Amino acid sequence: MKTTMKKLEEFFLDNDLQDPEDIDSLLVLADLARQMICEKRYSDISELILYTVENDYYEAFSWIMAILQEEFEKKEGFSLEDFYCDIGRSITDYTEFIDRLQVDFNVLENDVETVFDENGEVQSFFNIFKYKTIYNNIFLVSSESFDTKDNDFILYKLLFLRNIEENR
Repeated sequence: MKTTMKKLEEFFLDNDLQDPEDIDSLLVLADLARQMICEKRYSDISELILYTVENDYYEAFSWIMAILQEEFEKKEGFSLEDFYCDIGRSITDYTEFIDRLQVDFNVLENDVETVFDENGEVQSFFNIFKYKTIYNNIFLVSSESFDTKDNDFILYKLLFLRNIEENR
């Protein structure tokens, strides 16, 4: 049995998702995404999203985001729960990523998480920002890490929330 990532790699090799005009490939991708959503395979959905971002398949990324938003908007037969997708520390085409999401950089929510070492001293802290996107149920979260060893970095994730009333 092939792993999900192996199946995804084969799918992306067999379909030209760099070409936004290749509607047939995008329709196959849409079916694949809907199947994962229907089966509540959150880790597979996350892998699919991450793969599109890592490989600059931004038309495919946009389709997946739209499909997820469509699912969150359904009133009957709704089954998706809240989940998130770790994007990681770097996004190769950050500009395209935020453009596709149409991120509103007015901070929606800000939090700080402190990390202590074994002696109880502050080792680092994360400044966590949540931003709205064009999709009502999808948020961009950036966690900026600052530590005592100058190993600063930013972690990105997409947050998918069912109940948006609490988050707007």
